[in-house]
Amino acid sequence: MMRLNAGPQVAHTMTWILGRNLLLSVALAVLGAGCGWHSDDGAKPAAAKSVARKAGSTTDELLHNMVSAVAATKPSSMPLQVKFELRDRPRVGQPTDLELAIVPMSASVDRVSGKVEGDEGLEVVDGAQIAATDRPPEGSPIRQTVKVLPKQEGIFTVHALVTVDAGGQTSTETYAIPVMAAGDSSDSPGQPVGQGAAAAIAATAPARVGDPAGHATVPAGTAAAQ
Repeated sequence: MMRLNAGPQVAHTMTWILGRNLLLSVALAVLGAGCGWHSDDGAKPAAAKSVARKAGSTTDELLHNMVSAVAATKPSSMPLQVKFELRDRPRVGQPTDLELAIVPMSASVDRVSGKVEGDEGLEVVDGAQIAATDRPPEGSPIRQTVKVLPKQEGIFTVHALVTVDAGGQTSTETYAIPVMAAGDSSDSPGQPVGQGAAAAIAATAPARVGDPAGHATVPAGTAAAQ
């Protein structure tokens, strides 16, 4: 009789065990899926940070190779920096690319715009207008390629007039960029600029605050035009 009564009990017990194991398997699967989801969410910010670091490193490298333009106002109160680079030595009758980078230095900058002008004898043939940029990220350069065409040999100045809206106020600053145009019969590109050219650049450069009267500081961007 005990064996006959044990049959239903064993069957009931086995059914309960199988049901419990099935529920545990489903629960583990759900937990596993949940863990996998959270793991992906955690990986996404890490990947984004890695991309941001690479982008920041590239930007820093680009800016490191550029030279700061000379602001007309000393010291300048503009919440930005203007940098430039001449990759080729300008020559008479040959268009040359002038790379500009306008770098907002404050999160309060709401809008940046401007224009580029050249001295007489140096024509700006492309990129004269700096399109307006709204809410530019702090430290992220606004890049502009300006094509200049020297009409004659000599020392010229490119003027970048930059307008900034920040904190409800609008300010405009002019930045000077020296450009030395060589003639067809001049020395080959890459040869150091002579003392006479350096003196001419110093004579055309705006004097800095604190410099002795009659002695202007040679703009750092001179070497970029060599």
